[in-house]
Amino acid sequence: MNEKSPALPKAQVGKSYLNWFLWLIPVGAAAVCLWFVGQDIIFTGPTITIYFENANGLEEQKSLVQYRGVKIGEVKTLKLTKDRQRVAAKVHLDASAANLARQGSVFWIVQPELNLGSVSGLRTIVSGDFINVQPGNGARTNLFIGAEKEPIQPIPGLDILLLVPQLGSLQPQSPVFYRELQVGEMLDYHLSDDAREVVIHARIEEQYAPLVRMNSKFWNAGGINIHVGLFSGANISAQSAETLISGGIAFVTPPDFQSAATNGTVFILNEKSEPEWETWSPAIPLHSVPEVVTNTTPASNLNKLR
Repeated sequence: MNEKSPALPKAQVGKSYLNWFLWLIPVGAAAVCLWFVGQDIIFTGPTITIYFENANGLEEQKSLVQYRGVKIGEVKTLKLTKDRQRVAAKVHLDASAANLARQGSVFWIVQPELNLGSVSGLRTIVSGDFINVQPGNGARTNLFIGAEKEPIQPIPGLDILLLVPQLGSLQPQSPVFYRELQVGEMLDYHLSDDAREVVIHARIEEQYAPLVRMNSKFWNAGGINIHVGLFSGANISAQSAETLISGGIAFVTPPDFQSAATNGTVFILNEKSEPEWETWSPAIPLHSVPEVVTNTTPASNLNKLR
């Protein structure tokens, strides 16, 4: 007799939601990879090359690029050019700073600097030297020649020239005074064409330009002035504490003042002032100086505030 074999179990096919979750792992990994690729290709800023004559203070993968005190990039590599005359700094800019990679942008290295009468770049002692930028508005580019120092912003005013036998303690940014009030500053200097004098280029602020007349008198206000009188004895004075270190220039205008000076007018820079000049006190209208607003509050209202 043939015995019946037991029935074999049949496989049951069913859907498992666990499989969908398992597929999410590779799909998620692929999405993360695509996101990082997008960050590098689409959302990243440009890489530019800045050529400096000297890269002292800069470090690869550490030195920053800043604008208005905010980090906008980082120095990636520093290499000598083939002729060994410059240093090529490869800089990666953030996407938010991509618009700074334009012709006309000026890059320079900010370092701590101690000059007579002024100190700058002190924060680099803690954070390290960094690259700063002044934006340009030209065409897009990724090649720049770095500036040796921060560019000076042009300020409207009257540009004059002063002739002096010796430069002395005067230097760029030395102040120019009128009645002990700074109204301008020295910009730069050079030797005259025949090398017999030093030509100083100074700028008077626009609002104070009417003070400079064709017969104004200028003198070196730096250092200590000593006047010895027969009855008054010795009188020792200085224009200001700043001029003792960095030098300074002062000027006066006589009561019978002449026409206003124009750009490029040349004056003699005297060694010191004359006693007569100290008595001059002409009334010269300064049309661009804001008028002083007087208090128009009635006295009765002032009494209520007391």
